[in-house]
Amino acid sequence: MEPTQKKNFLFLMIVFIIAALVIMYVLSLRSQLQEVRANQGNYEEQIQSLSSIQNTDALKVNRQFLESFFTYQTTAERYKKVEPFMTDQGFKATHPSGTELPDSEGSVKSSMVGLKPFEYQTSKTEAEFFNEFKLTTEFNNVAATDTVIVKTSLIYVKEQGWKVDDVEFIGQLTGGK
Repeated sequence: MEPTQKKNFLFLMIVFIIAALVIMYVLSLRSQLQEVRANQGNYEEQIQSLSSIQNTDALKVNRQFLESFFTYQTTAERYKKVEPFMTDQGFKATHPSGTELPDSEGSVKSSMVGLKPFEYQTSKTEAEFFNEFKLTTEFNNVAATDTVIVKTSLIYVKEQGWKVDDVEFIGQLTGGK
C-alpha cells in the first residue's frame, strides 16, 4: 500500500470509528430519554393521584361545612351541625363577634345554592377556599337573597382528616333574587 492509500484507509477507519461512537452515543441518549419519559409519566400519575385525593377530600369537607353552616332552620341547629367539620379555633371563629353560642329557637332560617368554590392550596396540609354562592336568609318570614363570598381555611389534622380552621365573610355582591 502506498502512503496516500494508507492515509485514506486510516482516515476512513477513524471516520468509521467516530461514526460508530456517535451512533452508539445517540442510541444511548435515546434510551435514557425514553426512560426519563416513562419515569416522568409515572411520577405525574402518582402526583395527580395524591393531589386529587387531598383536593377532593378538602373540597368535600369545605362543601359539607358550608352547606351545614348556611342551611339551617334555627341558629342553635346551625352550630350543632358544623362542629364535626371544625377545629376548636375554627369553631370559635364562627361565633358572632366572639359571643356565646345562640341557643334560641328564633325565627332565623337560611339556605344556600349555587356554591362555586375556588381553591388555593398552600401546602399538602393547608387549603384555602374562596366560596361564592347565593344565600337566602329569612327573618320573621321576610326573605332576602344575596350572592356572598366566604373564605374558608382548612388544615389536615392527623387521624381526623380535613377540618375548617377559620371562616371569614369577605362580602356580598349586589343584587337580590
